[in-house]
Amino acid sequence: MTPTHDEVEATPHLHKTLTWKDGLALSIVSVNGLFVTLGFAVGVLGAWTAIAIWITGSVIGLLQNRLFAELAAMFPGKSGGVARYAIEGWKRYFAPLGAIASFGYWIGWSLAIAVTASALGGIIQAEWFAGSTSTVSFLGNELGLGHVFAIISVWAAWAVNYVGIRLAATVNKVVGVMVTVALVVVVVAALVQGQWDAANLTWGPGATFSAVIVWFYITAWTTYGVEIAASFAPEYKDTVRDTAKALKATSTFMLIAFVAIPIGVTGAIGEGTLTENPVGYITVAFDQLFGGQGWIGTLVLVFSLWLAMVSTTADGGRALYGLAQEGMTIRQLDWLNRWGVPGRSLTIDAVINTAHLLLLSSSVAILLASNLGYMTAITLGVGAFLLLRKDRPGWPRPIRRGRIWIPVATVIFVLNVFITLWGATHPSDAGYGGMRESLIGIGILALSVVLFVYRQVVQDRRPIQWRDLSEDSPSPEAIAAAAPPSAAPTVRDVPGVTPRS
Repeated sequence: MTPTHDEVEATPHLHKTLTWKDGLALSIVSVNGLFVTLGFAVGVLGAWTAIAIWITGSVIGLLQNRLFAELAAMFPGKSGGVARYAIEGWKRYFAPLGAIASFGYWIGWSLAIAVTASALGGIIQAEWFAGSTSTVSFLGNELGLGHVFAIISVWAAWAVNYVGIRLAATVNKVVGVMVTVALVVVVVAALVQGQWDAANLTWGPGATFSAVIVWFYITAWTTYGVEIAASFAPEYKDTVRDTAKALKATSTFMLIAFVAIPIGVTGAIGEGTLTENPVGYITVAFDQLFGGQGWIGTLVLVFSLWLAMVSTTADGGRALYGLAQEGMTIRQLDWLNRWGVPGRSLTIDAVINTAHLLLLSSSVAILLASNLGYMTAITLGVGAFLLLRKDRPGWPRPIRRGRIWIPVATVIFVLNVFITLWGATHPSDAGYGGMRESLIGIGILALSVVLFVYRQVVQDRRPIQWRDLSEDSPSPEAIAAAAPPSAAPTVRDVPGVTPRS
């Protein structure tokens, strides 16, 4: 029986309220990963080496976004971004890879919340509660006041997202402008006052081949993270146009930021200061440049980090929701609240991040634990571009890249496989963390397969589907967008595509 219009309207669904500018506002917070890792990376590698890694990663991220724009336009109604495209590309070969990609993508973004919250809590304590040094021992981790602020920030980001993506986008726009202006002020002030010196940047003695590769692996969460704009594809007013513009604008902005910010900040305060203050260096920069006004820099950094948490919470929740929609994890997460938001998934995110703040002490350690999943998802997403070109040649592609993108995608896929394998097996070469974090990442991916089997065998009561040869029909939106202006083809008009009964 076909649902009536009123029934469709009453069903909770993702609301199409965003423009590409909202997508940009929600996506550029990837630059906050630079704040979290800059001091640590410079301390091990030297500024120029770290900058070279960020530039290379940003260029690859830009190229990947060109691939993901094609996939987003092919599946405009599917939530979950890159992970959802990985499901579509790999399901006919080995369906659990889709679950691994989605779960890895979700946990990669989800644990980024814990990384950011940890930094935020430490900054607040150091700036305004430096005298409160009491700690409580919990399962081998010393918990202090900074952990309290970190946990509060996690749940504040959850609250903003729970009542609708529009509020989250508005918050990001306002705070994003504040943060960008503050960073520009720091760099300009350093140049005007003559405190910027190129001699403050070096290539660093610790920049071994392995260290460079492992740090590329660690920072990929930030340089590749520009793909976050695709996660909101079903919520853009014009999915095809807005998704493509958001991906392009975010990539361009981040490429500039990953060059300008490290050069400006390191040249102004020096590598030594960055190494000694790997998280609070913005405060030091304001102190030096504006005569003891470090609290302004701290306030800006706190807002910036919380801004990142708002976006990563939104992205992680949608990835988990998309996973449940595809039948690859427990069906209870295939649920939207009355504001059209995956509230249960957002809540799971907040609970897991609270647990990680209580169990893992180092920001870099948390990144190492989560990056295996994230890099696996991105790699499988790039592979999906190649597989879908081969397996669905007649599928409507409102955005279609030229033939040259096939070898480009192949090179990126191979490179990502190498970086992921090397980073996961040589974590200690980063100078922080070790195999414990890599084993946690492997355990997370293994859990995705367990939940995949549970969903199919226990909840759906059907045999495990190792290969899924079924194929959804292209959405009317994708067909219409790919058609010439004078034509409006139906599903039956698409070569090689059979409508699903």
